[in-house]
Amino acid sequence: MEVTLVTREKGFSLLELLIVCVVLVILSTLAVPNIMQINANYKLDAAGHSMSSLLQQARMQAVKSNQPAYAKYDSTTNIAFVTNDPGNAYASGNPDVALSSGLSFQTAPPDHSQLDAYVGGASPQILPVIGFNARGLPCIGNVANASVCPNVTSGFEWFVQNSRLGGWEAITVTPAGRIKSWRLTKQTGGTAACGYTACWQ
Repeated sequence: MEVTLVTREKGFSLLELLIVCVVLVILSTLAVPNIMQINANYKLDAAGHSMSSLLQQARMQAVKSNQPAYAKYDSTTNIAFVTNDPGNAYASGNPDVALSSGLSFQTAPPDHSQLDAYVGGASPQILPVIGFNARGLPCIGNVANASVCPNVTSGFEWFVQNSRLGGWEAITVTPAGRIKSWRLTKQTGGTAACGYTACWQ
């Protein structure tokens, strides 16, 4: 007489699989907003660095050509570009930076007194066009005569906002031509941390 042994195969029960699925759903609901915020922060940082590089490129072009060069932001195309005339529209072939979807140039940013102090204290210009003269100093162009671009003593500021998830990036140009990008880290109550109402780093 033969005796056959029946071995039971081990596996997961339905209850165990359901518990694992529930844990995965909970983890994903916690992680997805963080991943979206990290992606938004990355886009803002990339936009700030790209805009800073574009301004530096305009500055170098002005010095190299011994003629004013202009960095201009076009809100209809969401592109910033370098041109030799502040009245020009964007043309293919211009050095340019396209902002990612959800990012836009803004002229009414949150408190920027810290940036104003860095730029020089006098009310900085928040304009869609930043010019650089042949000496590499920031200037305001003359649409009637692009070769005339007198120096400014107040510097410039550009602001980019992520309209979907919030967040601000700023690009400043001092009267001496120093270009820097900043991230808004605290919008209110930042006096203790940085000495200003809003903290930019």
